[in-house]
Amino acid sequence: MDEIIFLLVMIGGAVLIVPIIALVLAAKARRRVEELGAETGSLRENATRNIEREARLIQRIEALEAANKQPQQAPAMAAMAACAPPVAPREFIAAPAPVAPPVIEAASTAESAPPPIPLPAPVFAQTPEPPPSVRSSDFSPSVALEPRPAAAPSINLEQFMGAKLFAWVGGLALFLGIIFFVKLSIERGWISPELRTAIGFVIGAGLVGAGVVIQRRKAYATLAHTLCATGIVVLYGVSFAAHALYHIPPFDHALVTFGLMTLITATAFLLAVRMNAQVVAVLGMLGGFLTPILCSTGHDNPSGLFSYIALLDIGVLAVAKNKRWLYLTALAAAGTIVMQAGWTVKFFHSSNYAMGSATWIPVIVFLGFAALFMLAAWWSRQRADDDAFPAGSALALCGSAMLAAGFFLDFGAITERPALLYSFVLGINAIVLLIVWQQPRVARAQGIIAAVTFLHLTIWTTSKLNAELLPYALGIYLGFGMMHTAFAVLWQRRSQSATLFMSWTPVISLVLLLMPVLCLDSVSLMLWPAILLVDLLIIGLAVFTGALVPVLAALALTLITAGAWLFRLPSNTTGGLGPFLIVLGGFAVLFGIASSLLSRRMPKVPFASMLPVSSAVLPFALLILATLHLNVVDPSPVFGLALLLTVFLLGLACISGITVLVPTALGCVLALEWAWHQQSFSVEHATTPLLWYLGFYVLFTAFPLVFEKLFARRQLPWIASAAAGLGTFGLVYRLVGLTWPNEMMGLLPVAFAIAPLLCLVFVLKQHSADNPARLAQLAWLGGVALFFITLIFPIQFEKQWITIGWALEGAALCWLFRRVPHPGLRGTGTVLLVASFVRLALNPAVLEYQTRGETAILNWQLYAYSLSALALFAAARWLTPPNDCWNKVNLRGLFCALGGVLIFLLLNIEIADAFTPAGERSITFDFDGSFGRDMTYTIAWALYALVLLMLGIWQRNAPTRYAGIGLLAAALLKLFLHDLANIESIYRIGALMVVAVIALAASFLYQRFLSDDLK
Repeated sequence: MDEIIFLLVMIGGAVLIVPIIALVLAAKARRRVEELGAETGSLRENATRNIEREARLIQRIEALEAANKQPQQAPAMAAMAACAPPVAPREFIAAPAPVAPPVIEAASTAESAPPPIPLPAPVFAQTPEPPPSVRSSDFSPSVALEPRPAAAPSINLEQFMGAKLFAWVGGLALFLGIIFFVKLSIERGWISPELRTAIGFVIGAGLVGAGVVIQRRKAYATLAHTLCATGIVVLYGVSFAAHALYHIPPFDHALVTFGLMTLITATAFLLAVRMNAQVVAVLGMLGGFLTPILCSTGHDNPSGLFSYIALLDIGVLAVAKNKRWLYLTALAAAGTIVMQAGWTVKFFHSSNYAMGSATWIPVIVFLGFAALFMLAAWWSRQRADDDAFPAGSALALCGSAMLAAGFFLDFGAITERPALLYSFVLGINAIVLLIVWQQPRVARAQGIIAAVTFLHLTIWTTSKLNAELLPYALGIYLGFGMMHTAFAVLWQRRSQSATLFMSWTPVISLVLLLMPVLCLDSVSLMLWPAILLVDLLIIGLAVFTGALVPVLAALALTLITAGAWLFRLPSNTTGGLGPFLIVLGGFAVLFGIASSLLSRRMPKVPFASMLPVSSAVLPFALLILATLHLNVVDPSPVFGLALLLTVFLLGLACISGITVLVPTALGCVLALEWAWHQQSFSVEHATTPLLWYLGFYVLFTAFPLVFEKLFARRQLPWIASAAAGLGTFGLVYRLVGLTWPNEMMGLLPVAFAIAPLLCLVFVLKQHSADNPARLAQLAWLGGVALFFITLIFPIQFEKQWITIGWALEGAALCWLFRRVPHPGLRGTGTVLLVASFVRLALNPAVLEYQTRGETAILNWQLYAYSLSALALFAAARWLTPPNDCWNKVNLRGLFCALGGVLIFLLLNIEIADAFTPAGERSITFDFDGSFGRDMTYTIAWALYALVLLMLGIWQRNAPTRYAGIGLLAAALLKLFLHDLANIESIYRIGALMVVAVIALAASFLYQRFLSDDLK
């Protein structure tokens, strides 16, 4: 059985040898083919340049000869060209030209000199053979013949099979022959184990020696490498057999066998370097890694094992660098990882490495080999910047170390010591960053190690973190963020560009800092200095890299963390509101300053414009959440912080010139006020919120007036000043209505109209007409003032007055548009007028706004519909061409049509009111059972149609006439199909007479006034 095992080991080694030898030699052949191809291309380029140079020289000589020729010498030169050998290179290059005609012409006309004979263009591709009289020494060979491109070198199959393949097969056959001979001798009992071992060592050493001797003749290099490789394998196999199978003294001691196999490995490396034999190096390395396994005693000895592996790796790395066989580093890394994994699986539990100081042993083992290969990568890079094998090997060792760090998470004795665990993890991060720094082509490794570390920290935080470990956790989070941030800054200064993940690595630290808030029941205030430091890192990194999106993410994550802290507070207490407000205010100021500086420094960077607005909005959003979550009866703390933030934002707008912060601050303050009012307002404490509402209103209204010199030519501060009243009025109106109800509520809009009117007068007097912002300022201030003026009626009176107020406001804005031609005025007026029409014409509940009065016709519908219709007609009159069109919509026609519809509806409502029985709560429409009511509707429709026809004819307006015709047709159809169905003849005749008169009147009007136009 032992002999069979020995035989299998030998055959397995041979199976590994042959493919490795084939791969190495194939790589050498491919490299030689590439080198020959490059040399051929270089020769071709040189030949082409020589041809072009000779062509230019020939053209220059021809030009000089043509300039030196005299007209009277042409016949003689023509004759000489026919009989004398040429003396210029051009005649060899050019195709032979007939010279007899010029000679004949010269002989017949002696007095007239012919022009010079034009020489044909040089021909390089197909050059004729020169005549015998031409001396070849007179011409340049590089011009006479174009070099043929050399054929790409190919692998000579015969040479490959005869010189290499047969040598490999012979080596394998020799190895198998020895194995079979040994097997036969063992079966027959010819040779004792001691003699077998001696013969094996002699054969192995003989093969190595024969290879060394044959190497002296370079023609047999392949054979020499094969013999040496076979001898190395035989020596390894015999050593293993003497130790594990035969137990022959002194090989029965593992230390002796280990030393012998180490010596064989070192010999293999030396032979590989001296003989330039890659296959010998590979086999030596393979045997070196198998040596500890084959000579294992079963006892844990990490210092001896990994010291040997380190020496073996150093030898392999030295050979790889010296001979530029850098792929050997990858093989060495693979062998090291296998040894680390095997040792961890076999001895980590049994040797109790999870307890006490023993844990540092695996940490040192994994970090040490990662650092060793990192140094090897730096060492190898001195001569090969573009080779990825050393850097990839070092990263593979770092990956093995991270797997070990993940394996440590299963041991509570290790996870309870985060200083030890994350010294290991952050050490791996540092090694990876050094590898990336020295080999930029693997820059993605930075993002990968950061993501894996984040995952590791997330698992540890969610499963193991407690209040006692929180200080360690914060330090680890900060160390992780600072390390990667510093690297990103250095990388940016080095290459002027950063990978996408480098700018985001500090943001990961913020995510980690959020986790303790979610995982722990109570969080210490020491969390916030750590968050502040990470935010500063992110802002500083944005200054160097120009990436602003991470700053937005940092702002959001910081406030989310504060929100998570807020929701940890009980909803029925405000005890923790003070620290929360302090933290929120501090971070709001930090991000406000940073966002303003970054947006001004990098205005063209994506999301630069969003940064100041986001830094202003998000703190207020968190304040709103606080008011909704906590029962804040006294709004002073919340509104006090809002006031500080508002003053800060307004001051920032003055300093930075980012005026969008002004309306942003206004919107945030109004949202906060409305949120608190809906959640916590009570009549008993109405004075304090009223003062806050009015204080914010005065602040925003007076802001552009106080800083008039800064914002005279800007729009947004003045727009915010005008809009402040719109948002505050609703709050004040509700507060006053609930707390101090009275009959003079119409005075509130009068009071709110004063401020925009005063600002309007100020702008009219102080801002010149050439101010580009003056138009928008006047439009907003005037529009808001008109809004409050028209709001007096709906507030002071009944529900329908809201609709009337909309209509009057819309008409007033159209009137103001004539003085201040701002498109927003016309658009807002149109929306208000259309809204009032929809409310009156398409709202089914409009007839139930209040109880029907006892007096018919004189009801609230009369003034509501008529005033709204008059507002529409007035707006149509004030919008004179060309301002009557808005996005290809004729507003004058639209307003007239809507007003006409309202008048028609009012006509029907009044008829229905007159025929509604007394005591009914609301007006009812009924078209059955009453001939008088039906005929009243019909005659009213016909009369209204006649009025439309008259207006259309008077104004020469075809749509109005068409509406009148359509309505008259409807009236006639109603008359004949509905009204006259069940009435007596006398009434039928009367009705027909009335409608006939109306129809005849319409016909007369058409014939009298439109007969010429309709021809």
